[in-house]
Parts: sequence; structure tokens; C-alpha cells
Amino acid sequence: MDEYISNITYNDYDLLIQLSDAISLPNGACIMEKRFIDVALRHGLPNFTIDKWKAFMNLKVYFDKKCNCDMYSILPNVVENSYKSLI
Repeated sequence: MDEYISNITYNDYDLLIQLSDAISLPNGACIMEKRFIDVALRHGLPNFTIDKWKAFMNLKVYFDKKCNCDMYSILPNVVENSYKSLI
């Protein structure tokens, strides 16, 4: 399995699934940084965290360019979900 994952080339569908996970809370989409805090509060901050966050932020930039807009602007309730408390 490790070898397969190491050698796979992700397509846009795969990348969009990863991005969707990075902006999703149980009540819907939120800004990515809110999701980062949510995961960090529940699981802590392993050594690879910063690199993972940067990769997710680069995915958002990639898809913002593909859709020629800020993805948050086309998703419902992003602002409202981003203000809800995580505690």
C-alpha cells in the first residue's frame, strides 16, 4: 500500500477531495484555518503539521485559479460556520 501511494499521481478529483476535507466541519464548509484549529485541538500538532497546512493552502490557491474565484465565495455558509465556537 505504501508503494502504491508513493507512486500514484493525484488527479483534480483526488485533490478536490483533500481540499474538501480541509474546509469541512460537521455543520458545513468553513475557512481552512478554522478547520486546522479544529484538528489541532482534537489531535495535537505532529511534526509534519506545518507542511501539511501549507500543502492544503496551496490546494486552495490551485482551485481558486481553476474556478477563477475564491472558492469560499461559492460555498454556502462559510462565514457563518467559521465563526462558530469549536469548544
